[in-house]
Amino acid sequence: MEELMAKYLANELNASERADFESQLIQNEQLRLDLEAYANVLDITSTENNDIFDTNSAWNKVNGLTKETKVVKIERSNFSFLKIAASLLVIAVAGYFIYNSTNLSSVDGTELASVPHGIKEFTLPDGSVVKLNANAKITLSKHFGDSNRNLVLKGEANFDVVRNEDMPFIIEAGNSTVRVLGTSFNLTTDSDEGVELDVTEGLVEFSSTVTGVKEQVAKGQSAKLDKSGKILQKNEMKDANFSGWWTRKLEYDATPLSEVFKDLEDTYWVKIDYNEAIGACPLTTTFQGTSIEDVIKMIDATFPEIKLISFKENRIKLEGKACDH
Repeated sequence: MEELMAKYLANELNASERADFESQLIQNEQLRLDLEAYANVLDITSTENNDIFDTNSAWNKVNGLTKETKVVKIERSNFSFLKIAASLLVIAVAGYFIYNSTNLSSVDGTELASVPHGIKEFTLPDGSVVKLNANAKITLSKHFGDSNRNLVLKGEANFDVVRNEDMPFIIEAGNSTVRVLGTSFNLTTDSDEGVELDVTEGLVEFSSTVTGVKEQVAKGQSAKLDKSGKILQKNEMKDANFSGWWTRKLEYDATPLSEVFKDLEDTYWVKIDYNEAIGACPLTTTFQGTSIEDVIKMIDATFPEIKLISFKENRIKLEGKACDH
């Protein structure tokens, strides 16, 4: 772990390694404290004239537990303790949100994954852009972008597909298949109701691999395929909050808290436990770039009937009685 901290502070991790390490920082307060202490030692034991330093003594000063002799050479790159502290502050303020962008020049059956409490964005070889919500992943077929544009999705993703009429963009998601030439849409396979599709641009062919039933879903429309893959329904899009996990905007107009909590769980990667009585309480408000802590505080202040019982890491517990309408 010490070597990983050293590489992180020296900016020697690749995008994926850095995202994974920052995810650990968010979830592990002790790790953040250790990193800050290590950064302090690094700053104290290094001078402006030293481009390379021995971190062995630094590790010993930090935790006193190093049993092996480890020497890691790190280029300073003008890193000061104040800069490191500022980076740690940004991570802490961001809370659960991590966002990384990766460009891929070539892939061959590659699996691309997000992180447990954050978002990752990838530019695919054909120029299409995909944002992956927490714990989501896509697997690209061999020769993606050359002879095909096929992939498999698990989790939730937002796609902005470059148009190519000669090579359709095809996604396998649960019991469904999505086929487009070029468009923008949101797709999730981990919903309690099965596979959900929301189209923001263009036209999407959405079909069941179980029954073969197909629907053409246009801009402003949504479609759902139940878990069995047998019931496919298309509707006009009534709720734009499907995009909240990456736009960081949620809007409600007398919306039951049971629906609000589902959005919050998807957007902030938390689990909300509450008694059924408060699920019908109606909420009218807009959250724009608001932290989950402030969202819960606002709900607690809005409804006298509801009380925040606990908020530990990514688990929230609320209790109360039915609201007066």
